[in-house]
Amino acid sequence: MRLLFFNRSALPMGGGMNRMVIDTIHRLRLAGHEVALVHDRGAGQLEGTGYIYDDLDQRLMPRDSSALRLEAILEDFAPDVIQLHGVGNTLLDGWLAARKPTVRCVHNHDFYCSGRRLTLEGPSAPCSRAHGRGCCGAHVFRGCGSWNPALNSMRYRAVTRSLAALGSLHALQTVSATVHRQLLANGVPGEKLVALPPYAPPPPEFRQPAMSSLRTILHVGGLLGQKGVWMVVRMVRELPRDVQLVLAGGGRDREMLEAHVRRRGLSSRVRIVGEPTPEQWSLLYREANLVVMPVRWNEPLGLEGLGAMAHGKPVVAFETEGIRAWLSHGETGLLVPFAERRGFRDAVKSLLDDPGRLRSMGARAREVWREKFRPEQHMAALLTHYEKLSKEAG
Repeated sequence: MRLLFFNRSALPMGGGMNRMVIDTIHRLRLAGHEVALVHDRGAGQLEGTGYIYDDLDQRLMPRDSSALRLEAILEDFAPDVIQLHGVGNTLLDGWLAARKPTVRCVHNHDFYCSGRRLTLEGPSAPCSRAHGRGCCGAHVFRGCGSWNPALNSMRYRAVTRSLAALGSLHALQTVSATVHRQLLANGVPGEKLVALPPYAPPPPEFRQPAMSSLRTILHVGGLLGQKGVWMVVRMVRELPRDVQLVLAGGGRDREMLEAHVRRRGLSSRVRIVGEPTPEQWSLLYREANLVVMPVRWNEPLGLEGLGAMAHGKPVVAFETEGIRAWLSHGETGLLVPFAERRGFRDAVKSLLDDPGRLRSMGARAREVWREKFRPEQHMAALLTHYEKLSKEAG
């Protein structure tokens, strides 16, 4: 089968979903399928066939040279199915779907939430509202939008257009029950939705055991305030002296975090490593005693948590529907009521103070990953979906 993927980046970096996209392409190729990737200029190069297209995020209808470029890509590769992933320009959806069977994987809230995080503020709470005029009031009175009314209006119109564009696709894939439910609530027909099980790749085999005199907490998800990174940095002072914090992932807060750590004299206890490669991620998971995900928005899934489970590490996270899909409280980690910072700190301390429980939770996390979140399960469902689309298209 010939499969044409669209994704901003051609490198397995920049977030858990982006790593999953590139890993999926690799697995499809190993299974004998021909796969090409359309990506941004300057986004790196995936080994093998790739195409550059400049309007993946410009929200412009393909016209003139842009349309000619897409026509040339389709003619050159002749795909059986087109797969959209990290592509913000939803105006491409209908254009491509009119020419080839086209599907999009929806894995964040941008397509149906003009606040983008599906999270209310003051007080913080997950939101389940469908897109509509009530969102305009919520932006003001519940603080879930921007402080700029013009920007809120622009985002509201963009979501309205996005939902209309999704209707032109042959199918929509979801790897999260939260996203699946929200698409249904926003009028997407259930027969168009295909639920795919999420996965994390198996960790590579290491011959040398991890050696460290310090206990390590690994924060995953990115160096952003909404990922709770500032909360865990401030929490370090309240933990035993032999506990170090590792912050991993990309994000705009890195320089401010580094300056804060230096000013507070925390350089010996807080390590900031930026955006790791998949191999480096595996090393970080392996060295960690505990993984934390204090995400301060309505996290739709949290693939980094599945990576922790694959490496046999328990996770402490704020509770959302997406996190609850894979993290079992008291079994593979601890769930903390949403946005309760003191409860999060206490949960981390309780596990650090009980090494036996920490080990047993890690072992159970590995078992659950084997049962539910291995790549084979996702790939089987994905290929069945592609074959159905190709057969229906004749």
